[in-house]
Amino acid sequence: MFERWKRKFRTPGDLALICAIGWFMWQVPRRLKRSELPDFLDEVRQLPRPSAADPAASVERIIRLRRPWFRLPWLAPYNTCFMRAMTLYRFIDAPDRDLRIHFVIEDGRRQGDRLRSHAWVTIDGVVIEEPDLRAAGVSEIYCHRASPAVIATALATGP
Repeated sequence: MFERWKRKFRTPGDLALICAIGWFMWQVPRRLKRSELPDFLDEVRQLPRPSAADPAASVERIIRLRRPWFRLPWLAPYNTCFMRAMTLYRFIDAPDRDLRIHFVIEDGRRQGDRLRSHAWVTIDGVVIEEPDLRAAGVSEIYCHRASPAVIATALATGP
């Protein structure tokens, strides 16, 4: 059992981060009901993020610490590309990089088909943790870029 814990919690800060990720995931649905998506995304990018040596290390850490939350019965239904993209967008440490979150819908729906949509994060145009896209194509309906001006203001004013 201790070996499992040692693999999960590699640094002292991992315990605080796993708690922050779980709290964020629990709050997302409620907070999105109260605000517009662009405002919500600007707000979460202003929050402090754990520093990382590089974006790849940040992504690995977030995915590793996010995974246990999806095993809980009350959060398992939220194991969607939207929640995975939201947690990455919220916690990735990628200063001075072009960080974006993309929302798309699948093309080629037939009459009566359910609308299928997806989300993912890109860093400098490289897709991070892309969802399984079974459709022939997708159409982007919204892309939000982490605004350097908003981030600079947040860094200057502090948490």
